[in-house]
Amino acid sequence: MTLADISRHCHNITTSYLASSGGSDIVNSTKQAIRLTRHHLLEEVFRRWDPFGNQLSFSYNGGKDCQVLLILYLSCLWEFFVRNTGFSQYGSQYHRFPLRSLPTVYINQAETFSTLEKSIESARERYFLSIYESPRNQTSMPEAFENYLELHSNTEAIVIGIRHTDPFGENLQCIQSTDSGWPHFMRIQPLLHWNLANVWSLLLYSNEEICGLYGKGFTSIGGINSTLPNPALKIDTLSGSLTLENRFKWEIFNAYDKQTSSENVNVSQLSDADEALLQSTGQSGYHPGWFLTDDSQERAGRTRK
Repeated sequence: MTLADISRHCHNITTSYLASSGGSDIVNSTKQAIRLTRHHLLEEVFRRWDPFGNQLSFSYNGGKDCQVLLILYLSCLWEFFVRNTGFSQYGSQYHRFPLRSLPTVYINQAETFSTLEKSIESARERYFLSIYESPRNQTSMPEAFENYLELHSNTEAIVIGIRHTDPFGENLQCIQSTDSGWPHFMRIQPLLHWNLANVWSLLLYSNEEICGLYGKGFTSIGGINSTLPNPALKIDTLSGSLTLENRFKWEIFNAYDKQTSSENVNVSQLSDADEALLQSTGQSGYHPGWFLTDDSQERAGRTRK
């Protein structure tokens, strides 16, 4: 497996989803979201910065938004590569994919769950991410990016998986410069128009391994001292009834390249340390994160203990 292989795989995931006939309102809106993100990347970003020329970097923290955007980004990388080879006088078999790894920055601002750390390491290997990890708690976020840019001086723009519903995201644009007090680079934010249901829909359909914390009721993952399972997903053990509906059964049963139709979701194994932490603090007994589609409650678990 190479970066070219996984990029082609992500392209196949995306085109398969777009060609599907799932038909739900969520699937239809997600298709529209995918098309707009592809337009931003292929027609606006890649025309301005060569994705194979070390001008672009990818910001990754292991979360669901970053992973969805990474799948889309790699998909577009493959399409961009194929488009360019089409203009050559030589056949595509004579062209080599220009990148062996994807320049990636991980800003590590707080002690986090070991399950998430293992998920990031797994993503590094699977998606061929050349990850720069900032020292934990030693710098502010602007300083961390400044340190990254000093080591990667060709970087002009960084792709970021932020959405309009995230804090301070409501007035952002797809392409914009950093604010005052930050090192200068262009922020590429092609996921702004996505909602929570769109993210779950494509991620669950992709059949890619996602962080195991999402299977335990987490919907937004931050530091270990400021993140809990989402209280909106707490199972009512007294009544024993299923109070929430899984709106992504089609995506799960028809997931890309899934060998047999089942309700199983490809989540990473929870670490022993995190399992013990959830048990000891009474944070067990929650529906999976994808049972939540209300954007206004997505960060309800991001409260300080």
